[in-house]
Amino acid sequence: MVGFIQNEAAYEAAIGRNIKANRKIGGRKRFFAAHEDAQILINFVVDRVSDHQVDFFNRFGRKLDGASFIDACWVSIEEFGGLTEKQAVAVRNSIAKQAERRAEAKAADALSVHVGTVGERRSFDLTVAFVTSFDGTFGTTYINCFKDADGNVFVHKGSSILIGDASRQIIAKGEKIRVTATIKEHGVRDGVNQTIIARPSGASFI
Repeated sequence: MVGFIQNEAAYEAAIGRNIKANRKIGGRKRFFAAHEDAQILINFVVDRVSDHQVDFFNRFGRKLDGASFIDACWVSIEEFGGLTEKQAVAVRNSIAKQAERRAEAKAADALSVHVGTVGERRSFDLTVAFVTSFDGTFGTTYINCFKDADGNVFVHKGSSILIGDASRQIIAKGEKIRVTATIKEHGVRDGVNQTIIARPSGASFI
């Protein structure tokens, strides 16, 4: 006896979802069979897809108009279980270039030396390497990493975001600042000499 379908639209939608799910499962198996580094490629894309694309796909089931390369790759993974051959080659090249840049940065950091003497207060002209933060027991700690013209590494940690005193603008990666600070410590992290600075004041963009 054939059952009566009460909601044909829902039934058709369910069939469509099953077809898509099976297509993704089959595509993923083929992608992994064809590429030894399949999981590495997928992880690279998943870690970099934009939240906007994920939200858009979840609502409309497709990629954004003018989607970035990484976003388009992620949609391919979601729809078909893997990347196209051209996408796989491009992502693999991106991974290699990233590793090369990291190796170059590591080699440059290895040349960093300690600057000044502990306890000394002086002015520094620095370029922002990165800004990050983490939450702990006593609130948020902000970490600002800088380099001087010779490539020496400086680090400041504090409970507030470092800003330009005059403009009140929050500093960001790549910007150059002049700041007066006290040399708190000469430290080493991951083999890199770091000059730890404290109580920065008079920060200005240069």
